[in-house]
Amino acid sequence: MEEEVNGRIQEISMIFRRIKSLRPKLLPLTLMTVSVLVTMSCGPSEEEIMLAELQLDLGTATTTIDSLNYTVESANMLIDEMRTRVDSLQYVDKLLLENVRALGKEVKHWQKVAADHKRKNVALTKEIERMKREKQIDQRSIARMRSQSDSLNTALLDAHTSIRRQEGHVTRLKDQLVAVELDRDQLRLAQTSVRVYAATEEFLDDSGYLHSGRSLGRAFRKSFRLAKKLDPTDPAVQLAPIGDAVLLEGELKALVDRYGKLKKGDAYQTRKVDGKTEVTFVDGMLGGVDVLAIMKD
Repeated sequence: MEEEVNGRIQEISMIFRRIKSLRPKLLPLTLMTVSVLVTMSCGPSEEEIMLAELQLDLGTATTTIDSLNYTVESANMLIDEMRTRVDSLQYVDKLLLENVRALGKEVKHWQKVAADHKRKNVALTKEIERMKREKQIDQRSIARMRSQSDSLNTALLDAHTSIRRQEGHVTRLKDQLVAVELDRDQLRLAQTSVRVYAATEEFLDDSGYLHSGRSLGRAFRKSFRLAKKLDPTDPAVQLAPIGDAVLLEGELKALVDRYGKLKKGDAYQTRKVDGKTEVTFVDGMLGGVDVLAIMKD
């Protein structure tokens, strides 16, 4: 895009230089006309009329050139504005590249954590099978092993969810680059705010916004996730800037995006105020994300 804009600027500049070059060429013609008028002052009246018409045509040409000069000045101002916008696009490209690099490092970290948890989970499974074969398992050992397995599986799921959330953040950054020509203040507010819809679990489920279940069996906790996008024009949808508190009616049960539950402390913080819940989002990657606030009945 930058190369196309620079090419157009060069073409416009060449056209305007050719227009400017026309005015000096008309000066010798004007002087010659005046000389002819002086020499032919005593000539036939018809020739005087023709010379007068020629002088009028030259005046019209001079006026046209002055108008073209004004147009050239306006075009130069437009060229300066286009160059400024190109510089702005270069800054946005640089910022996006830095964000993508930072997210790439974070994804590698979580991949390493996921591989470590998977390796430990396999080791625990082999240990349980060995204990079963040897018939030396007691109830306390089983409970401890199950607890460790549940903890490792939960951590693995959290790591997987975090990686998917970061991939979604990278996709949103690419989409936001396409819309860089929009109003910057509005774009900055959308990037640093969370759209929140607060209601009870039953209402959200009946409305089709919430999907719940136990994906790994009854032994695991109930999971939630956002089932469809929120309508930003809905009066019930609140816009919560990252770092600023938003007040919700009632007691909060959980916060959910399309990947699952948000982790308290890492993604948000809460505080009770006069029977209400004050929520502050602290994770910058939640900017522009739809979140359901599941309130207790």
